[in-house]
Amino acid sequence: MGFFDRVSRLFRANLNDLVSKAEDPVKILDQSVNDMQADLVKLRQAVALAISSQKRLLNQADQSDKQIKTWYERAELALQKGEEDLAREALTRRKSFQESSFSLHGQLKAQEGQVEMLKRSLLTLEGKIAEAKTKKDMLKARAQAAQAQQRLQNAVGNIGTNSAMAAFD
Repeated sequence: MGFFDRVSRLFRANLNDLVSKAEDPVKILDQSVNDMQADLVKLRQAVALAISSQKRLLNQADQSDKQIKTWYERAELALQKGEEDLAREALTRRKSFQESSFSLHGQLKAQEGQVEMLKRSLLTLEGKIAEAKTKKDMLKARAQAAQAQQRLQNAVGNIGTNSAMAAFD
């Protein structure tokens, strides 16, 4: 084992000891729950964004469907007036709107799947946060009980030969 390996190990050991002494379990639990809350906020924003995107796609698909109907009616009207060229042009435009509508409906299906997945993730995270808060409170109570027990043991341990009881004896 080389000199630098020993120095590195010594440095890491002292650094780990320092971190362990500075570590407060209650503060770590509080920070963990705060981090989870921040993740929840981000996930809620993602759900809201996905829902707004879904609504936008739905509106676009509806507009495209209306255009399909409008251009079909125009083609029928042109045929009734005997203008086949206008009818062909109207049917060509109708076809382009049909392709657009087909594409939009496919995107809408995919977006609906995304929204459902995000909503499930949101519910799961909310459940985990509620569980973590409950565990945090329980662990805080345990830590406080352990600290009280330690103070009691220290107080009892301090009673020794120099105490008033020893003098009385």
